[in-house]
Amino acid sequence: MDPIIPVPKSKIEIRIKCKDLTSKDLLSQSDPQAIIYLKQRNDWVQQGKTEKLKNEKSPEFKQCITVDYHFEEIQLLKIVLIDIDKDIKVLKDYDDHDLIGEVNVSLGTILASPGGRMKMSLSKNGILSGSITISTEEIRETGTNIYFALEGHHLDKKDLLSSDPYFKIYKSGGTLVYQSEVIKNTLNPTFPAVFLKLEELNGGDMFRELTFEFMDWDKIGEHDLIGRFTTNADSILRGQIQEYEIINPKKVGKSGYSNSGVIKFYIARIQGEPTFLDYLHGGLEINLMVAIDCTASNVPPDVSTSLHYSTPTKPSQYALSIASVGSVLAPYDYDQMIEVVGFGGLFNGHTNHCFPFNLKNDGICEVHGLQEVLDVYHNNILKIPFSYPTNFENVIHQAIKRASKSTQSKQKYTVLLIITDGDITDTQKTIDQLVNGSKSALSVVIIGVGNHHFDTMKILDGDENGLVDSKGIPSKRDICQFVPFNDFKDYPEALAHETLKEIPSQVISFMKLAKIHPNQPRPFNC
Repeated sequence: MDPIIPVPKSKIEIRIKCKDLTSKDLLSQSDPQAIIYLKQRNDWVQQGKTEKLKNEKSPEFKQCITVDYHFEEIQLLKIVLIDIDKDIKVLKDYDDHDLIGEVNVSLGTILASPGGRMKMSLSKNGILSGSITISTEEIRETGTNIYFALEGHHLDKKDLLSSDPYFKIYKSGGTLVYQSEVIKNTLNPTFPAVFLKLEELNGGDMFRELTFEFMDWDKIGEHDLIGRFTTNADSILRGQIQEYEIINPKKVGKSGYSNSGVIKFYIARIQGEPTFLDYLHGGLEINLMVAIDCTASNVPPDVSTSLHYSTPTKPSQYALSIASVGSVLAPYDYDQMIEVVGFGGLFNGHTNHCFPFNLKNDGICEVHGLQEVLDVYHNNILKIPFSYPTNFENVIHQAIKRASKSTQSKQKYTVLLIITDGDITDTQKTIDQLVNGSKSALSVVIIGVGNHHFDTMKILDGDENGLVDSKGIPSKRDICQFVPFNDFKDYPEALAHETLKEIPSQVISFMKLAKIHPNQPRPFNC
């Protein structure tokens, strides 16, 4: 008889804060991170982990951890506090030296406690190492997000001349749900917009009390309270209150005190899950980077059997691939500046796996528009001595540097087009770069020209089995797509379709990972 797979009764959000953690560092406090494991048969299976906080004795973690709740099961949790730099996947990934403290407790015990909260002692080898408060809440999924932005005016001066304000949002029960970034040296901050699932903010209850607490950041010592106010999601969205006064309880009743500043919400709306077009309308720019295989297996380009051989009436497969993909992406690149590199050829007398295709020594070859890409390709391919082997590591590393420039206010996404005639010799190093690149605003599309089997390229595609780097770290998301040119050689439009069809979903997956939401649509000017 097949085993019965239990259906979860609910999804539970777990949040963690600790107090008076034992320091693991000699000259400073620890840099703690919490990890939750669930006992499944004889194994402890990781359910999630919080962010790591720097130099913090009493951390309050922003990142919640979600677990499935089964009433009919004893779900034993192990909550571990560590101070470690490397990525943790299983219990054996850390040792006794990394451990700050741990506690074992069943999920049912926490849920049955008053308010679904428990305060417990952390210990290491039987010795007290701090305390932990575990808060739980059922997630009532609404499929809705709340988007708002706020600014402060005339905040209290907490430093000599100004303040470094940031704010936290607590839902009733004292659970931290959001913390903003610090805005340095201002009494009139404009904070980046907040984009949260409604259930994260208030459990789906529009009238649940929310506390906005404004703090002054200090590099050394405790951060100072500026003040706080309470409201709810309904009031924020309706805009019935134009300004919220920030009140510092310690100053109430003092002569001449009215408030510690005011807050205005200048954007507030309910929003569904963002789409690719939402990002595009908000100003997302897609940058193209082209990498061209210059290895000897292509055969010299002046030989008619070469994969680089072109005539006015019959462009090479490389030129056709550039034109097909580039013509689709070009409208989304506002400045039309496209980086073009070669790999596997001789540059300055040595085999180089990422060199500027204009063969200049200033490091970067950027050309304007698709036609200039084709021009620099045709003008220089005959000048490049071909070499070997075929390696992708350096090219992808260069694309990652280009892709690292995406921010909330300047949303950019890079598509690296690699055109190659065969398999690579640096497979694991390439996988390492793809896993690293999965954290960046990057997609990699590979077009295989010629008649090679391209077995390694199918591994890089990662559709069947996700990529894992040499340290055992899995890819954050799928960013690589491989397409053999010969499957579509008679249909260039179909080649572009097959090559680029996953880009919109890959863009969205990065934006969710980076917590970047769509900007306001750009205005149309007649």
